[in-house]
Amino acid sequence: MDGSAATIRDVAKLAGVAVSTASRALGNGSASEKTRLKVQRAAEALNFVPNPAAKQLTSGKSNIVAIVVPEEPEFMFHDAFVSGMVSQLATSFASVQLLPFLVLTAPHDAQGFLKLLRGSGASGIVVTSFHYSKQLAAVLETYGKPVIFIGKPNLAMHYPYVDVDNYQGGYDAGKLLRRRGCEHIAVIAGPDDMQTPPQRTKGIIDALAVDGLEPVAIMSGKYGTEHGEVAMRRILDEHPEIDGVFAHSDQIASGALRALSGTGRMVPDDVALVGFDDFRVAEATTPKLTTFAQPLAMMAEEATTMLRKRLETGVWEKQATLFPAQLVRRDSA
Repeated sequence: MDGSAATIRDVAKLAGVAVSTASRALGNGSASEKTRLKVQRAAEALNFVPNPAAKQLTSGKSNIVAIVVPEEPEFMFHDAFVSGMVSQLATSFASVQLLPFLVLTAPHDAQGFLKLLRGSGASGIVVTSFHYSKQLAAVLETYGKPVIFIGKPNLAMHYPYVDVDNYQGGYDAGKLLRRRGCEHIAVIAGPDDMQTPPQRTKGIIDALAVDGLEPVAIMSGKYGTEHGEVAMRRILDEHPEIDGVFAHSDQIASGALRALSGTGRMVPDDVALVGFDDFRVAEATTPKLTTFAQPLAMMAEEATTMLRKRLETGVWEKQATLFPAQLVRRDSA
């Protein structure tokens, strides 16, 4: 050989078999044990590294995993949770020899979604930041490969998932605000078409109910600073007595903080503010945000383990894993 990487043709020639036979033998296709051993020895002698795509053709399987993000591209690259989770998933999959393939599709582009999935050749799928639609749900079912969610899926979808305990996080946020003496508490929530926001809102509602209270306002919208600022201004106009706010994300909280600063309200002296996520923005604001941390790396590792075992054994060992949302005390509450 001339020093270039060995090919399947080189392996077949050394083993004295046809190229198709060598390919089947290395890809767990049909071949006698004697032939398989002869081909494997030839591959080892030549330091042959199989091509993943070729292996997929012979075995019908691949080590490709699709990371599905049904969001507009600009949202993914600006949202700390989505970009952070995609990065952690890619790292975690690569550590166990699974190849991540990013499927970024608009929330309601079912046709484009299916085309991307089929083009990926993925043997498994992990979905994050899912906005429920019957069309996207139907695509996942049509594709027919194992699926796991980051974040609890819609009740109509029966897939395994990894998540933080959003209900408990919301409950703990409510108790924290009550311990500070807050009585007029508002919730600036995430979007209504996702499962996470209702869980966090239910948690704080139940926490306040213990003391005979309820939120003075609940305003839903996108996970972003603009929603936080607009909602906070409206809350201040409609409920000037406000003295506590639970924001469903740190980005929402940073927008709320901007609105509060613009009206001269001091945080936390006049209004206590609690966020959720514990991303970089939480330490970049003034004052720094008290928040609840999501363990992205641990969530990604757990999703990887669950999906890898499903691909290896054909069964899910568990249906759900919940991690606690850890309180991070800073200056805003």
